[in-house]
This record gives sequence, structure tokens and C-alpha cells, in this order.
Amino acid sequence: MNKNTDFSKGIRGKHSRMKLEIVGAVENGWAVCLSKKDENLIQFKLYKIETSANSEKVKTENEKGETKFYPKTWFAPLKISQNIIGLLEKAA
Repeated sequence: MNKNTDFSKGIRGKHSRMKLEIVGAVENGWAVCLSKKDENLIQFKLYKIETSANSEKVKTENEKGETKFYPKTWFAPLKISQNIIGLLEKAA
């Protein structure tokens, strides 16, 4: 049985530590990792990322297979054609 949580009256109880953030429109793309600050990311590797104009973070899957948020400054987004995107997604 699914139980819904009503957040309309604020966040209480076991949900009080949840961080809710409105991120706006999310865009998917590819980026090169520039950072050596996290041992679970490989510098200069291509990562599929999700970004939002309203957030300073990107979401990606790291080398442990965990989906995490990282600073946008750690990645350089790539502008590539749909044909190349299709090839990258087949290889990923």
C-alpha cells in the first residue's frame, strides 16, 4: 500500500530533514568532468548530466553507480549533434 505524504503544512517528523528544491526545467546533455575533487569521478571523462537553470548543481551517475549532485563548475557541457548523442548513448 502506497502512503502519500502531505507537505502542504510544512515538513515534519521523519521528513523534516528532507531538502526540497524547485529546480525548474531540467535539461539532459553530455559534459566533460574537469574536477579531481571527488574520487568517484574521473577527470576528462564524458558523463551524461541533468542540469537546471535554477540550480548550481548537475545530476549524474558516478563511478560507483550512485546518482549524485555535483557543482556545475566541475563539468564542461558539450554542444553536440543529435547523431553524436545517439552514438554516445549506444556506447554508454
